Amino acid sequence: MSADAWDNFIASLDPAAVEAERMRVHGDLDQERPGSRADHEMKFAHDYVRNDFWARMRGERIRRTVISQIEDADREIRARGFDLDGDDHDIEAAIRSYSQQHRKAAA
Repeated sequence: MSADAWDNFIASLDPAAVEAERMRVHGDLDQERPGSRADHEMKFAHDYVRNDFWARMRGERIRRTVISQIEDADREIRARGFDLDGDDHDIEAAIRSYSQQHRKAAA
């Protein structure tokens, strides 16, 4: 488009009509007008649902991570010959050894 054609197009625009189209809302204009009570309620409801969804997702990830860590620790303790179901007094030593091993690996 040439500069003259662009200038003619801009000159032909009605600023009030452009602004009305930009702010136009489909549906019931009294209920969905930007800034109306219904608009605020809709935004609040959307934020609530979004925050609730992500809180549940974070909780599920944390739960899976903790369960995975517990299962990993149980396997390691059993591999070292300790009985998790009995009265093995060396279980604390096994847990300390396991924790130290993972601290070294993380460092």
